[in-house]
Amino acid sequence: MNAHTLTVNLARFIKNRELRFAVIHVTTRCNAKCVDRCNIWNSLPVDMSYRDVCLAIDVLEKNNFSVVYFTGGETGLYPHLVDAIQYAKNKGFVTSITTNGSIPKDTLTQLSKNLDVLSVSVDLYNEKTWDSLKHLPGIAKRAKETIRTAKALGISLYAVTFLNPAWTPQEVKKVVHYVNHDLDIPFAFSYPFISTNNSTYVVGGNLSESVDGYLTNIKPLVSKILELKTTGSRVATTTCYLKEVLRAYDGVPLKYPCRAGRTILTIDCCLNVFPCYKRDKLFSLKDYANLDLQPVDSSMCDNKTCMINCFKEASENSRELYLGGLIEEFFSNPKFYLGILR
Repeated sequence: MNAHTLTVNLARFIKNRELRFAVIHVTTRCNAKCVDRCNIWNSLPVDMSYRDVCLAIDVLEKNNFSVVYFTGGETGLYPHLVDAIQYAKNKGFVTSITTNGSIPKDTLTQLSKNLDVLSVSVDLYNEKTWDSLKHLPGIAKRAKETIRTAKALGISLYAVTFLNPAWTPQEVKKVVHYVNHDLDIPFAFSYPFISTNNSTYVVGGNLSESVDGYLTNIKPLVSKILELKTTGSRVATTTCYLKEVLRAYDGVPLKYPCRAGRTILTIDCCLNVFPCYKRDKLFSLKDYANLDLQPVDSSMCDNKTCMINCFKEASENSRELYLGGLIEEFFSNPKFYLGILR
């Protein structure tokens, strides 16, 4: 992150008393078929126009957002990705994208000057199974090449792994070890959930068949990840969020209220604005020059099926909670964070 970006976002944080995040789905095109987490690959391929990306970025800037996270579909298939990242960076945003690893090397090279963070989907330590889960032969090899290229280009990156509810804690330990030692990058996970809003596609895949049974297995997996983090593993998922998931499963009051629709929201490739993946559309940016930043009433949400990282982790970033959370985060694994600061 360059000095200009840091200065701009520090000012926005002080002004708003919070960091504001936006998830922008720039394409529905995908070359994988991850049936356990979404059906986007089965939807009509749609790309957000570059003009609409600029409109979204302009509105987010006007409303003092700090972070834009570009996703898809497979983000690497978006034809205007390099220009979109550059436009956001020029507006002072922290920029982030996610990929299944198939992003072209030349695209990654062009992105390297303006991209702050890259997350690469890593499904398992067994690369044959990894390919089969994606239904995309050779994707594990391509993802590993993308990771090596990103490292060489100096891009900050981490692996993001779908937290399979059928796993055991021992399986989670193996995945974290593989990511940390074989790939030599930090580990983070994607919490399993089913979207219920009226956006372009459904997230959750075949989890919808037995979500209650699946979710009973999540608590020991998250407990293991927290244990690994506090004993030295490089886990990028925040300690505050991990503890919040465990609070939800224990039925105790949550420390961080959900700020979906206020500090964090998602925009689909048609410019529809949603507070999160589980609530209905708020409005379209085609009709609004300003975002109507109103917190969504989360009293109707089921916490155990609504701990989506994109929204719950971002909800921790208010000024009232930030210092305490930052201190807790640092001391959960000082060696890891001192390594980042070097």
